[in-house]
Amino acid sequence: MSHRLRTALSAVTAATLLAAALPAAAEPIFQPVLGSPEAKVTRDPYQGPFVEGETVTNLPDIKPVPAGNVHHVRLDLTHKMVEIDKGVMFEGWTFGDTVPGPTVHVRQGDRVIFTMTNRSNEAAKIGLPMPHSIDFHSAMVNPIDKYRSIPPKQSLSFEWTANYPGVFMYHCGTPMLLHHMAMGMYGAVVVDPVGGWPGKVDREYVVVQSELYTKPRDPKQPKILTTDVQAALRKQPSHVVFNGAVGRHVKEPLRAKPGERVRLYVLNVGPSDTSSFHIVGTIMDKVYLDGNPKNVLQGLQTVLLGSSNGAVVEFVVPEAGRYPFLDHEFTDATLGALGFIDATEGGGPVPAGAH
Repeated sequence: MSHRLRTALSAVTAATLLAAALPAAAEPIFQPVLGSPEAKVTRDPYQGPFVEGETVTNLPDIKPVPAGNVHHVRLDLTHKMVEIDKGVMFEGWTFGDTVPGPTVHVRQGDRVIFTMTNRSNEAAKIGLPMPHSIDFHSAMVNPIDKYRSIPPKQSLSFEWTANYPGVFMYHCGTPMLLHHMAMGMYGAVVVDPVGGWPGKVDREYVVVQSELYTKPRDPKQPKILTTDVQAALRKQPSHVVFNGAVGRHVKEPLRAKPGERVRLYVLNVGPSDTSSFHIVGTIMDKVYLDGNPKNVLQGLQTVLLGSSNGAVVEFVVPEAGRYPFLDHEFTDATLGALGFIDATEGGGPVPAGAH
Protein backbone atom coordinates (compact mmCIF):
# COMPACT_ATOMS: atom_id res chain seq x y z
CA MET A 1 0.00 0.00 0.00
CA SER A 2 1.45 3.35 -0.99
CA HIS A 3 2.24 6.03 1.57
CA ARG A 4 -0.32 8.38 -0.04
CA LEU A 5 -3.11 5.77 0.19
CA ARG A 6 -2.23 4.94 3.83
CA THR A 7 -2.37 8.64 4.68
CA ALA A 8 -5.77 9.04 3.01
CA LEU A 9 -7.21 6.00 4.79
CA SER A 10 -5.85 7.22 8.12
CA ALA A 11 -7.53 10.59 7.58
CA VAL A 12 -10.86 8.94 6.78
CA THR A 13 -10.59 6.68 9.85
CA ALA A 14 -9.75 9.61 12.10
CA ALA A 15 -12.68 11.62 10.77
CA THR A 16 -15.03 8.69 11.30
CA LEU A 17 -13.85 8.15 14.88
CA LEU A 18 -14.12 11.86 15.62
CA ALA A 19 -17.67 12.00 14.27
CA ALA A 20 -18.63 8.99 16.37
CA ALA A 21 -17.14 10.60 19.48
CA LEU A 22 -19.00 13.87 19.06
CA PRO A 23 -22.34 14.07 20.87
CA ALA A 24 -25.47 14.08 18.74
CA ALA A 25 -27.20 17.40 18.24
CA ALA A 26 -29.16 18.14 21.37
CA GLU A 27 -32.92 17.86 21.11
CA PRO A 28 -34.60 21.13 22.12
CA ILE A 29 -35.69 20.90 25.75
CA PHE A 30 -39.23 21.87 26.66
CA GLN A 31 -40.64 21.82 30.15
CA PRO A 32 -44.42 21.32 30.35
CA VAL A 33 -46.38 24.34 31.51
CA LEU A 34 -48.90 23.46 34.21
CA GLY A 35 -51.73 25.61 35.50
CA SER A 36 -53.84 28.22 33.76
CA PRO A 37 -56.31 30.98 34.68
CA GLU A 38 -59.89 30.05 35.46
CA ALA A 39 -62.27 29.81 32.53
CA LYS A 40 -64.61 32.72 31.90
CA VAL A 41 -68.29 32.31 31.05
CA THR A 42 -70.21 35.27 29.66
CA ARG A 43 -73.56 35.92 28.08
CA ASP A 44 -72.14 37.09 24.78
CA PRO A 45 -74.40 38.14 21.88
CA TYR A 46 -71.53 37.49 19.42
CA GLN A 47 -72.74 36.87 15.86
CA GLY A 48 -69.52 37.14 13.85
CA PRO A 49 -67.67 34.35 11.99
CA PHE A 50 -67.98 30.86 13.41
CA VAL A 51 -64.21 30.41 13.06
CA GLU A 52 -61.40 32.81 13.89
CA GLY A 53 -57.65 32.29 14.18
CA GLU A 54 -54.61 32.29 11.90
CA THR A 55 -53.77 28.76 12.96
CA VAL A 56 -57.13 27.21 11.98
CA THR A 57 -57.75 25.45 8.63
CA ASN A 58 -60.57 23.44 7.07
CA LEU A 59 -59.87 19.81 6.13
CA PRO A 60 -57.86 18.37 4.46
CA ASP A 61 -55.46 21.33 4.36
CA ILE A 62 -53.18 22.45 7.15
CA LYS A 63 -51.63 25.91 7.50
CA PRO A 64 -48.06 26.43 8.69
CA VAL A 65 -47.92 27.48 12.33
CA PRO A 66 -47.90 31.30 12.36
CA ALA A 67 -45.17 33.31 14.08
CA GLY A 68 -45.41 33.90 17.79
CA ASN A 69 -46.29 31.55 20.61
CA VAL A 70 -49.75 32.84 21.56
CA HIS A 71 -52.69 32.00 19.29
CA HIS A 72 -56.30 33.14 19.58
CA VAL A 73 -58.79 30.52 18.35
CA ARG A 74 -62.58 30.73 18.09
CA LEU A 75 -64.76 27.74 17.22
CA ASP A 76 -68.44 28.54 17.67
CA LEU A 77 -71.11 25.86 18.04
CA THR A 78 -74.16 25.55 15.85
CA HIS A 79 -76.51 23.02 14.25
CA LYS A 80 -76.75 22.75 10.46
CA MET A 81 -77.55 20.37 7.61
CA VAL A 82 -74.36 18.94 6.08
CA GLU A 83 -73.97 16.78 2.98
CA ILE A 84 -72.50 13.37 3.84
CA ASP A 85 -73.12 11.68 0.47
CA LYS A 86 -74.42 12.76 -2.91
CA GLY A 87 -77.83 14.30 -2.25
CA VAL A 88 -77.88 13.00 1.33
CA MET A 89 -78.14 15.62 4.09
CA PHE A 90 -77.40 15.04 7.76
CA GLU A 91 -78.47 17.05 10.79
CA GLY A 92 -75.03 17.90 12.14
CA TRP A 93 -73.97 19.57 15.36
CA THR A 94 -70.80 21.45 14.57
CA PHE A 95 -67.67 23.15 15.81
CA GLY A 96 -66.88 26.03 13.47
CA ASP A 97 -69.82 25.27 11.15
CA THR A 98 -68.32 22.05 9.65
CA VAL A 99 -68.26 18.29 10.31
CA PRO A 100 -65.55 17.49 11.29
CA GLY A 101 -64.57 20.83 12.80
CA PRO A 102 -61.54 22.78 11.52
CA THR A 103 -57.97 21.72 12.30
CA VAL A 104 -56.02 23.72 14.89
CA HIS A 105 -52.26 23.73 14.19
CA VAL A 106 -49.80 24.95 16.82
CA ARG A 107 -46.28 24.29 18.05
CA GLN A 108 -45.16 22.59 21.25
CA GLY A 109 -44.98 25.26 23.94
CA ASP A 110 -47.52 27.56 22.28
CA ARG A 111 -50.36 29.01 24.34
CA VAL A 112 -53.87 28.82 22.90
CA ILE A 113 -56.47 31.35 24.04
CA PHE A 114 -59.72 29.67 23.10
CA THR A 115 -63.25 31.07 22.84
CA MET A 116 -66.52 29.47 21.81
CA THR A 117 -70.11 30.70 21.76
CA ASN A 118 -73.03 28.29 21.83
CA ARG A 119 -75.11 29.51 18.89
CA SER A 120 -77.39 26.50 18.56
CA ASN A 121 -80.28 28.88 19.24
CA GLU A 122 -79.67 30.40 15.78
CA ALA A 123 -80.55 27.05 14.15
CA ALA A 124 -83.75 26.21 16.01
CA LYS A 125 -85.43 25.21 12.74
CA ILE A 126 -82.91 22.38 12.36
CA GLY A 127 -82.93 21.06 15.90
CA LEU A 128 -83.55 21.99 19.50
CA PRO A 129 -80.95 24.36 21.00
CA MET A 130 -78.98 22.61 23.73
CA PRO A 131 -75.88 22.82 25.94
CA HIS A 132 -72.47 21.98 24.46
CA SER A 133 -68.84 21.84 25.61
CA ILE A 134 -65.35 21.10 24.29
CA ASP A 135 -62.63 18.67 25.42
CA PHE A 136 -59.13 19.20 23.98
CA HIS A 137 -57.07 16.00 24.24
CA SER A 138 -54.02 18.19 23.56
CA ALA A 139 -54.49 20.22 26.77
CA MET A 140 -53.55 19.63 30.42
CA VAL A 141 -56.21 21.57 32.35
CA ASN A 142 -58.91 21.15 34.99
CA PRO A 143 -61.76 19.57 32.99
CA ILE A 144 -64.42 20.61 35.51
CA ASP A 145 -63.49 24.24 34.89
CA LYS A 146 -62.51 24.36 31.22
CA TYR A 147 -64.68 21.63 29.73
CA ARG A 148 -67.97 22.71 31.33
CA SER A 149 -71.17 22.72 29.28
CA ILE A 150 -72.64 26.09 28.37
CA PRO A 151 -76.25 26.72 27.31
CA PRO A 152 -77.27 28.55 24.13
CA LYS A 153 -76.28 32.25 23.95
CA GLN A 154 -73.38 31.82 26.39
CA SER A 155 -69.65 31.99 25.64
CA LEU A 156 -66.74 30.16 27.24
CA SER A 157 -63.10 31.31 27.16
CA PHE A 158 -60.02 29.57 28.57
CA GLU A 159 -56.39 28.97 27.70
CA TRP A 160 -54.13 25.97 27.48
CA THR A 161 -50.52 25.19 26.55
CA ALA A 162 -49.51 22.60 23.96
CA ASN A 163 -47.13 20.59 26.14
CA TYR A 164 -46.68 17.56 23.88
CA PRO A 165 -46.39 17.11 20.11
CA GLY A 166 -48.98 14.96 18.45
CA VAL A 167 -52.19 14.48 16.51
CA PHE A 168 -54.98 14.99 19.02
CA MET A 169 -58.74 15.21 18.89
CA TYR A 170 -61.17 17.67 20.38
CA HIS A 171 -64.83 16.85 20.92
CA CYS A 172 -67.96 17.81 22.79
CA GLY A 173 -68.14 16.22 26.23
CA THR A 174 -71.72 17.07 27.15
CA PRO A 175 -73.92 14.11 28.14
CA MET A 176 -75.02 12.04 26.36
CA LEU A 177 -71.48 12.23 25.01
CA LEU A 178 -71.97 9.47 22.43
CA HIS A 179 -74.97 11.34 21.01
CA HIS A 180 -73.09 14.65 20.70
CA MET A 181 -70.10 12.99 19.02
CA ALA A 182 -72.28 10.96 16.68
CA MET A 183 -73.85 14.25 15.57
CA GLY A 184 -70.42 15.43 14.36
CA MET A 185 -68.87 17.35 17.25
CA TYR A 186 -65.15 16.61 16.82
CA GLY A 187 -62.01 17.80 15.08
CA ALA A 188 -58.19 17.62 15.06
CA VAL A 189 -55.38 19.48 16.78
CA VAL A 190 -51.88 19.06 15.33
CA VAL A 191 -49.01 20.06 17.63
CA ASP A 192 -45.59 20.28 15.95
CA PRO A 193 -42.51 19.33 18.02
CA VAL A 194 -40.68 22.32 19.47
CA GLY A 195 -37.82 21.70 17.03
CA GLY A 196 -40.04 20.76 14.08
CA TRP A 197 -40.75 17.38 12.52
CA PRO A 198 -37.73 15.24 11.61
CA GLY A 199 -37.02 15.67 7.89
CA LYS A 200 -38.81 17.61 5.20
CA VAL A 201 -41.85 16.66 3.12
CA ASP A 202 -43.39 17.97 -0.09
CA ARG A 203 -47.08 17.70 0.87
CA GLU A 204 -49.09 17.66 4.09
CA TYR A 205 -52.74 16.75 4.64
CA VAL A 206 -55.07 15.98 7.54
CA VAL A 207 -57.31 12.89 7.35
CA VAL A 208 -60.01 12.42 10.01
CA GLN A 209 -61.94 9.14 10.11
CA SER A 210 -65.34 8.99 11.80
CA GLU A 211 -68.50 6.92 11.98
CA LEU A 212 -72.05 8.13 11.43
CA TYR A 213 -75.12 6.36 12.78
CA THR A 214 -78.11 7.64 10.87
CA LYS A 215 -81.81 7.22 10.22
CA PRO A 216 -84.31 9.38 8.28
CA ARG A 217 -85.74 12.29 10.25
CA ASP A 218 -88.99 11.65 8.39
CA PRO A 219 -89.80 8.38 6.57
CA LYS A 220 -91.19 10.49 3.72
CA GLN A 221 -87.75 12.13 3.25
CA PRO A 222 -85.24 9.24 3.26
CA LYS A 223 -82.29 11.44 2.25
CA ILE A 224 -82.60 13.83 5.20
CA LEU A 225 -80.95 12.07 8.12
CA THR A 226 -80.40 12.46 11.84
CA THR A 227 -78.51 10.34 14.37
CA ASP A 228 -79.85 6.92 15.35
CA VAL A 229 -78.74 6.73 18.98
CA GLN A 230 -79.76 3.07 19.32
CA ALA A 231 -77.56 2.14 16.34
CA ALA A 232 -74.71 4.08 17.95
CA LEU A 233 -75.15 2.14 21.18
CA ARG A 234 -75.02 -1.11 19.17
CA LYS A 235 -71.92 0.08 17.23
CA GLN A 236 -73.71 -0.35 13.89
CA PRO A 237 -72.64 2.60 11.71
CA SER A 238 -74.47 3.50 8.53
CA HIS A 239 -71.44 5.40 7.18
CA VAL A 240 -67.69 5.45 7.90
CA VAL A 241 -66.03 8.45 6.31
CA PHE A 242 -62.83 10.39 5.80
CA ASN A 243 -63.15 14.12 6.41
CA GLY A 244 -66.89 14.10 6.82
CA ALA A 245 -68.38 12.58 3.66
CA VAL A 246 -68.61 9.28 1.79
CA GLY A 247 -66.07 9.26 -1.04
CA ARG A 248 -65.01 12.86 -0.47
CA HIS A 249 -61.44 12.12 -1.50
CA VAL A 250 -62.55 9.94 -4.38
CA LYS A 251 -64.22 13.01 -5.88
CA GLU A 252 -61.53 15.35 -4.50
CA PRO A 253 -58.32 13.27 -4.37
CA LEU A 254 -55.34 14.45 -2.37
CA ARG A 255 -52.66 15.71 -4.78
CA ALA A 256 -49.04 14.60 -5.06
CA LYS A 257 -46.35 14.05 -7.68
CA PRO A 258 -44.19 10.99 -8.36
CA GLY A 259 -41.16 10.93 -6.09
CA GLU A 260 -42.64 13.33 -3.54
CA ARG A 261 -42.64 12.64 0.18
CA VAL A 262 -46.10 13.05 1.73
CA ARG A 263 -47.01 13.49 5.38
CA LEU A 264 -50.53 12.68 6.58
CA TYR A 265 -51.84 13.64 9.99
CA VAL A 266 -54.34 10.82 10.54
CA LEU A 267 -56.90 10.84 13.34
CA ASN A 268 -59.60 8.31 14.19
CA VAL A 269 -62.24 10.17 16.20
CA GLY A 270 -64.52 7.14 16.40
CA PRO A 271 -66.63 7.56 18.40
CA SER A 272 -66.58 3.76 18.86
CA ASP A 273 -64.74 2.01 16.01
CA THR A 274 -61.09 1.23 15.30
CA SER A 275 -59.30 2.07 12.07
CA SER A 276 -56.78 -0.04 10.14
CA PHE A 277 -55.38 2.78 8.03
CA HIS A 278 -53.69 1.53 4.85
CA ILE A 279 -52.34 3.06 1.64
CA VAL A 280 -52.35 0.80 -1.42
CA GLY A 281 -49.15 0.86 -3.48
CA THR A 282 -46.60 2.20 -1.02
CA ILE A 283 -45.15 1.61 2.45
CA MET A 284 -45.41 4.03 5.34
CA ASP A 285 -41.69 4.31 6.02
CA LYS A 286 -42.12 6.58 9.06
CA VAL A 287 -45.01 6.41 11.50
CA TYR A 288 -45.18 8.47 14.69
CA LEU A 289 -47.85 6.92 16.91
CA ASP A 290 -50.16 9.57 18.39
CA GLY A 291 -48.04 12.02 16.39
CA ASN A 292 -45.09 12.02 18.80
CA PRO A 293 -41.67 11.61 17.07
CA LYS A 294 -40.43 9.56 20.04
CA ASN A 295 -43.00 6.89 19.16
CA VAL A 296 -41.45 6.07 15.79
CA LEU A 297 -42.08 2.93 13.74
CA GLN A 298 -40.75 2.13 10.27
CA GLY A 299 -41.95 0.19 7.27
CA LEU A 300 -45.60 -0.25 8.22
CA GLN A 301 -48.27 -1.58 5.85
CA THR A 302 -51.16 -0.63 8.17
CA VAL A 303 -51.55 1.66 11.18
CA LEU A 304 -54.01 0.50 13.83
CA LEU A 305 -55.81 3.41 15.49
CA GLY A 306 -58.26 3.04 18.33
CA SER A 307 -60.98 5.59 18.89
CA SER A 308 -59.24 8.95 19.62
CA ASN A 309 -55.81 7.70 18.44
CA GLY A 310 -53.83 9.64 15.87
CA ALA A 311 -50.60 9.20 13.93
CA VAL A 312 -48.26 11.03 11.62
CA VAL A 313 -47.51 8.83 8.62
CA GLU A 314 -44.95 9.54 5.91
CA PHE A 315 -44.36 7.80 2.60
CA VAL A 316 -42.92 8.34 -0.85
CA VAL A 317 -45.10 8.25 -3.97
CA PRO A 318 -43.10 5.70 -6.02
CA GLU A 319 -44.40 6.54 -9.51
CA ALA A 320 -47.27 8.17 -11.39
CA GLY A 321 -50.64 6.67 -10.48
CA ARG A 322 -53.63 6.77 -8.17
CA TYR A 323 -53.07 5.41 -4.68
CA PRO A 324 -56.13 4.39 -2.62
CA PHE A 325 -56.11 4.96 1.12
CA LEU A 326 -58.72 3.16 3.18
CA ASP A 327 -59.69 1.52 6.41
CA HIS A 328 -58.53 -2.06 5.80
CA GLU A 329 -61.41 -3.30 7.95
CA PHE A 330 -63.37 -3.72 4.74
CA THR A 331 -66.80 -3.22 6.24
CA ASP A 332 -65.69 0.32 7.03
CA ALA A 333 -64.22 0.82 3.56
CA THR A 334 -67.48 -0.40 2.03
CA LEU A 335 -69.40 2.07 4.20
CA GLY A 336 -67.34 4.96 2.84
CA ALA A 337 -63.82 5.00 4.35
CA LEU A 338 -62.01 5.25 1.00
CA GLY A 339 -60.04 8.00 -0.69
CA PHE A 340 -57.27 8.50 -3.25
CA ILE A 341 -53.91 10.20 -3.57
CA ASP A 342 -53.68 11.32 -7.19
CA ALA A 343 -50.19 11.42 -8.67
CA THR A 344 -51.24 11.44 -12.32
CA GLU A 345 -50.78 14.17 -14.91
CA GLY A 346 -53.54 16.72 -14.35
CA GLY A 347 -55.37 14.72 -11.67
CA GLY A 348 -59.14 14.86 -11.32
CA PRO A 349 -61.91 12.71 -9.84
CA VAL A 350 -61.26 8.98 -9.86
CA PRO A 351 -63.49 7.33 -12.51
CA ALA A 352 -66.30 5.09 -11.29
CA GLY A 353 -65.15 1.49 -11.10
CA ALA A 354 -61.47 2.42 -10.75
CA HIS A 355 -61.51 1.17 -7.17
